[in-house]
Amino acid sequence: MTAAHDSGVWTAFAWVMALLEPIAIELIIFTVTLGFAACLRLFSGKKAPEVAKSVQWKATVPASPVPHSREPKNFGKYQEAFSSRKANVSMASKETLPKQAEQKAERAFSAEVENAPLSYMLDEITAIARDQSTQRGSAQVLQMYQELLQQLSEKGLSIPEVACESKRGGAEFYSAMVYCLVRGSRFNLLHQILDDMAAQGVPRSLYFYESTMKQLAGAKRYKLALAVYDRLESDGLQPSPVTLSCLVNFAVEVGELQRAIEFFDRLASITIPSIRAYMTLLRVHHMRQDWPASLATIREMTRRNVSVDSLALNMALSTGILGEHMEEAEKLLQESSVADTISYNILAKGYAQRCNVMKALQVFPKLRERGLRPNSITFNTVMDAAVRSGELDAAWHLLLDMKEAKIKADKFSCSILVKSLAKDPKALYVRKALELVRQVSASCDKASITNLYHTIFDAACQDPSKKLVQEVFAEMRVHEVEPNAGAQRFMMQAIAGSVKN
Repeated sequence: MTAAHDSGVWTAFAWVMALLEPIAIELIIFTVTLGFAACLRLFSGKKAPEVAKSVQWKATVPASPVPHSREPKNFGKYQEAFSSRKANVSMASKETLPKQAEQKAERAFSAEVENAPLSYMLDEITAIARDQSTQRGSAQVLQMYQELLQQLSEKGLSIPEVACESKRGGAEFYSAMVYCLVRGSRFNLLHQILDDMAAQGVPRSLYFYESTMKQLAGAKRYKLALAVYDRLESDGLQPSPVTLSCLVNFAVEVGELQRAIEFFDRLASITIPSIRAYMTLLRVHHMRQDWPASLATIREMTRRNVSVDSLALNMALSTGILGEHMEEAEKLLQESSVADTISYNILAKGYAQRCNVMKALQVFPKLRERGLRPNSITFNTVMDAAVRSGELDAAWHLLLDMKEAKIKADKFSCSILVKSLAKDPKALYVRKALELVRQVSASCDKASITNLYHTIFDAACQDPSKKLVQEVFAEMRVHEVEPNAGAQRFMMQAIAGSVKN
């Protein structure tokens, strides 16, 4: 009976413990959590006044975009962080390192503390120099830059050493400085900045040089861009094909034609130049009036499978007619399959300059053979050739051909034919000139109209009947053209002669 009673008691106790076990676990967890929370609140409560004080200080101090002292606005922050780090490492070094190693570690961290404000200045200068929306000018950026250099000199440091602790490297810093100078048109300081970059030991990459030249070209500072290239070459760097093509243009813009040819030759030695580069070279040969070089360039383009378009052909033809190479230029024109009306106008101009009206007139049938049509420039050029050759009848006949071709005479046609009166002031030509002036007067300015009428008046004075002079004078009054001193004197003499008669 006693054993049965004890068994029942133990059974009841087991049931009670089974019921209380989850509750006990919960109580233990609650007690531990409560104790942890009390400790956390105790420690956070001690630091709360300091945090509040720090927040209040930051709220009362106004933000300053540029520190006015040599120490940046976050100098205290850097000092506190690095001092704490220095203390921790110093304690560790005393336990694990010998005294000499401990001193070396302390010196390293002292250097980091001193360099931190300078690296901040470097980052800030870079950001301001790159910022297009800022109101700060390049003068303020340069002032900050000089201040940075002064502090570097005082501490015996260099840009690369400070850049190790900054967000941006030394090359990016100087790229921003160059950008600021170009944007602020401080081109006279560019060489000084590049000299400083070299003195500070900051590497100048090919990308840096090419970016600088691109910015200078955008500002049309081609001579300065060429000077930057000289620095690139002195640093032992090789320009890319794109840069060489740009250098050809830079040299042409500043008139260094021989240097442009040298740049092109370097470009052609490493790749096939573009049609644009060949056009620039042809322009150089045209400025030098070098027909053999122009012809050789056209042949080279064909050999290297570079399409010779009408622009390249016409540039070469223009060079040919400047010298005594008319036959060779005409032969090149006949060989080409891209000739257009402008090509034949250039040929006609060459014959006009040589007073060869017969050759100039042959331009029209050659145009028709190619299925091309003449334009007003074609007629005016051949008309000028006729006037220069003394074939005035042919010149006036070309005016009729223009009308048949439904091409209106313009102020250039009128000027060419009016000037022809100086060679043959026939009354017929004078009256035709008057009629032509009436047709084109709407497209001429006052000065042009005045010069045309004065020329016609001088031609009319050669008429012995004096009636032609009166007609021209009447036309001048209609168009409100004042006669010059010679015309007035002639009219007074004519009036006096009429009264006497």
